[in-house]
Amino acid sequence: MELFYDLVFVFAVSQLSHHLLEHLTWRGAAETVVLLAGVFGTWAYTSLVATLLDIERDITRWMVLIVMGLGLYMNAAIPGAFEDRAWAFVVPLLVTLFFVAGVTAAAGRTEALREHFRRTLVWMVVAAPLWIVGACVESESRLWWWATVSWASTRTTWWSGCGCSSSSCWARPC
Repeated sequence: MELFYDLVFVFAVSQLSHHLLEHLTWRGAAETVVLLAGVFGTWAYTSLVATLLDIERDITRWMVLIVMGLGLYMNAAIPGAFEDRAWAFVVPLLVTLFFVAGVTAAAGRTEALREHFRRTLVWMVVAAPLWIVGACVESESRLWWWATVSWASTRTTWWSGCGCSSSSCWARPC
């Protein structure tokens, strides 16, 4: 199952490289980086959670299966994400992030892990409007909205893991 999950995101890499080849400009490169941040964030986030929840649990397997379906839909929208298919990219991305955090907030193996993902859900509620506004605006402005949320997400999402202030918290069991 994990191999098929990874293959969904191999498809995303092919879509991203086609996007870059079709838009071989500085703006096209920036669009590709922003889309890559969303795709990679979704992949890494779900992979980490599947590990923390234990892939042998039924709830984790179902979560990964659902994310695979959402990922296929999101990744298929990459070529048009900065044109007419912004919503087809944003909706599965946000549903995936909220769904994975919600499952972990409810089914995490420890109270510290569940609490961390409850806090992560708060961050997602704050960040989601940036993705949504980006999908609503014209293509020229979309890059700035999505770049802002991508940049902010990579700097703030994981800092509060397990009640401590560094990424080394994940090295010890929560």
